[in-house]
Amino acid sequence: METRFNWRFITAPDASDLRSEAAGLGVALLGTLYMMFLVFIFTLPLGVGASIYLEEFAAKNWFTDLVEVNISNLAAVPSIVYGILGLAVFINFAGLPSSAPLVGALVLTLMTLPTIIIATRSAIRAVPPSIRDAALGVGASKMQMVFHHVLPLAAPGILTGTILGLASALGETGPLLLIGMVAFVTNYPASALEGGVLDPAFIERSSGAIIVLLAFLVVMNVAAILLRRRFERRW
Repeated sequence: METRFNWRFITAPDASDLRSEAAGLGVALLGTLYMMFLVFIFTLPLGVGASIYLEEFAAKNWFTDLVEVNISNLAAVPSIVYGILGLAVFINFAGLPSSAPLVGALVLTLMTLPTIIIATRSAIRAVPPSIRDAALGVGASKMQMVFHHVLPLAAPGILTGTILGLASALGETGPLLLIGMVAFVTNYPASALEGGVLDPAFIERSSGAIIVLLAFLVVMNVAAILLRRRFERRW
């Protein structure tokens, strides 16, 4: 017997009928990475595109004011509401499978989009108006001004907001439980239910999974801070 770090806890599959105490996070981590990749693919183009349109091209009228108010309100909606929405729309109405990473990614995309839009608009708004005026003054079109000057200068803030939004989505469990995405235990054995006890080492594995999740969140937040400080421009 010796005490050492158990790397198999990170790479081992979820469960084993013979040695359930030796189960790990391998499948759960793989599914999480796949789901977060889909969230990134969905949220970045939609969030940045909506922010550019609202900030640079949309006319300032009652409709855009209504859209802005709704975006701010959606950012404050509890995450469990998005789980109910995903259950109603993607599973009950669209008929998608309940535990598919695609459904989880769609739910987390709806939840993350308002945060990314708000962060991206703040980054675009922080670019000095003189940059826009100089670009237009030398003959650039508005599209060239936005994509060749404003967007590159706002990229650090956009990247930071995206990472923080993904970190927030990574820590959400309530919406995913509502659409049937579970980890570790899918079915309790009859003997365990009759005896009133959980499978061996369930509490220890749950505690280890919490520590791994916290480590991911710390790494993502530190990466966001470092990237912002590395590429941020002060005016």
